[in-house]
Amino acid sequence: MIDWSEHDMRVSRTELKKSHERLQQLAEPLAALSKKQMKKLPASEYFLDELTALADISSANARNRQIKRVGKLISEENRHDLVDTLFQIRFSPEQAAKIEAWYTRLNINDESTLKQFVKQFSASERNSVYQLLLWIEYAKHMNDDELLAESETDLLSYIKEVAILSNLG
Repeated sequence: MIDWSEHDMRVSRTELKKSHERLQQLAEPLAALSKKQMKKLPASEYFLDELTALADISSANARNRQIKRVGKLISEENRHDLVDTLFQIRFSPEQAAKIEAWYTRLNINDESTLKQFVKQFSASERNSVYQLLLWIEYAKHMNDDELLAESETDLLSYIKEVAILSNLG
């Protein structure tokens, strides 16, 4: 049983920064998509234009600036849908099913499964996964269905993000 009086349930600046960095890192695999695949992304025309511009930049400094720009724009789009679409493009249905199975396997009280996950996905971090699982438990504790749905979606998106960034596809 979790003693909620010991937990400050604000998202830390460190976690916010890590999340932002993951979005920036997703700019690279998004930019590597073909024009046809980019058209399938659930994103605004403006975002797609910026992503296309990134694919065409060869200068390292300009590319880094554009990656930061696209990372910021991802947060303004529906990031969950964008990550899900990229995930579906990058992984076969069999691979996707294996990766998504972690969603039901991960449990805040099972440290060994948490360690296995972090070992398999090099882009993941134990504390980030733990925080996401803690939010799910907190939502259950508070009987907040909206927070629970949001927290579960965040965990599933995180799993997909780290799978993409761990270059398993």
